[in-house]
Parts: sequence; C-alpha cells; structure tokens
Amino acid sequence: MRLITRPLREFTDGNVDLNDIAGDDGVLFVRDGVGFAGRGVAARLPLAEAPDFFSTVTCDDAVARLGSDGVLVGWHSFDGKSGESILPEVVVAKSHDGTAWVTHVEGCAVDLTPPVQETVRQPHFTVRPGVDIATYLTAVAAIRDAVQRGEITKAVVARDVMVESSEPISVHALLRRLRASFGSSYRYSIEGLVGASPELLVARAGDDVSSNPLAGTTPRTGDPATDARLAAELRASEKNQVEHRVVIDMVHDTLLPWCSYLDWQPEPEVVAVANVQHLGTRIEGKLSQPLP
Repeated sequence: MRLITRPLREFTDGNVDLNDIAGDDGVLFVRDGVGFAGRGVAARLPLAEAPDFFSTVTCDDAVARLGSDGVLVGWHSFDGKSGESILPEVVVAKSHDGTAWVTHVEGCAVDLTPPVQETVRQPHFTVRPGVDIATYLTAVAAIRDAVQRGEITKAVVARDVMVESSEPISVHALLRRLRASFGSSYRYSIEGLVGASPELLVARAGDDVSSNPLAGTTPRTGDPATDARLAAELRASEKNQVEHRVVIDMVHDTLLPWCSYLDWQPEPEVVAVANVQHLGTRIEGKLSQPLP
C-alpha cells in the first residue's frame, strides 16, 4: 500500500476543524488543536499484526514531520486480550508549530467537506448505574482489606454508568461538547470509543520516550484562592503523595528495561483541568538500541 502526504494548503484555502474531519464515524486524537483526524478505513487488522503491516506501507511524503508518513489508530482492552488497528483512508494532521498536512491512500479521493449539521430533537436521557451501590461498596471494602493486608498497593474500583437516549447520539456533537468543556485534555474517538483525558500514558518520537502520569486528585472550583488552597493541600497530602508514587514507580519499572536513560521530576506538579486538579510527574528517557 502506498500513501501520499502533501501540505494541507494544497487541498483547501481555509482552516480545517479536526472535529469536523472525524465527524460521527471517523477517528480523532487531539489536544489544544494539535493532533490528527481521519476518515474511511483502508485497512483493519489485529494489534499484534500492526508492526509487520506498517513495515510494508510506503509513503511519498512531502512534509517530513513526525507522523506524516502515516498513522495507525488502535484500541485494546485493559487485559490486552482484544483490540485492533485501523489505517484511515484520509488523515488531516496539525503540529505544534502550525504545520498541517493531509496523508491519504494513493488513488483515494480527498474530501474535506464538513459534515452536515442536522437538526435533531432534544434527546431525553435516562441514567442509571451499571452496578448497584451495595455491590460497589462490597468491592471497595474488599480492596481496602487487601491493601491493609499488604496484598496490593493501589487499585482503581471503577463504576460504569448506563445512559440511554431517546434519540441517536451524535459522536460529532459529543466531540464538540468535549472540546468546549475539556479543550486542554486529550480527546479521542475511534469506532464509538469516545472520551477526554488529561493524561498521556506514553509517547515516542524516534528514540525519545515520555510519559506524564497523573494520580492524586482534588477538586477545582474556578475560584483562584480556593483552588490555590486545595492545590497546596494536595501537595501536602501523604495519602495522595503515596498514591502518586505508586503510579510513578510502576511507569518507571515498565519503561526502564527499554531505556538507556530515564529521568523524572523530583517533585510532582499540580495539573489543573476543567473540574479537578491532579498531581503529575513528567518522565523522559532514551530508548536503548536497537529500537523496539
């Protein structure tokens, strides 16, 4: 398979909204306007086959930026037992310095027309917990007891929420609302998996690898004095510092076997997002040769 990459200006004179490129059924990964969006599916394959497949893909790349030679977008379950990768037919990408480009499969028509904004009735939502509160509290108690026995150091006991809508849910509209509320977070969309997160687990550029894990949380109210007090309490909280250290140690121990060099901030910083504040630590390293 052959890809073609050209500057965005060769396809349009105007600005392109990555949310509009993704629409309802495309892919998106963006933060503060930097990232990419894709349309169409040129290839779909299991995650394990992605490296071998991508090694067979060539690209006529007139931009020569990180990621301009094509991207695979993938997802996988937490247990790693399921997941797949998608090669979009058309990708529009924007970098931090304002450079923008289009990568498309050779012979594929490039249509950057925004989706039509259809008028829909105001939906009615029904919200209910996926797990009843008694079951959830039992799980919390079991985790607490396991921590006290020294069997585990940290656990996240998640709760799912089931939302039913009287009208079809527009992914495109949801992405626009996420941008309005969580524009500084990483927003993503792939095959119905849609969300926003302030945390980037791991990034790689050549032999540089970085991570910015967040753990330890306090509210953000919007009042500067209150938020400054809450941030100071977060830094001073032994419970939150221990929680954060557990995550940092896990990321460190995971990356270290792959790296010739690894460093991190000596003290966590407070990362403020729309509604909460987290403790965050930047971790950076160099991958060992040969590169994995």
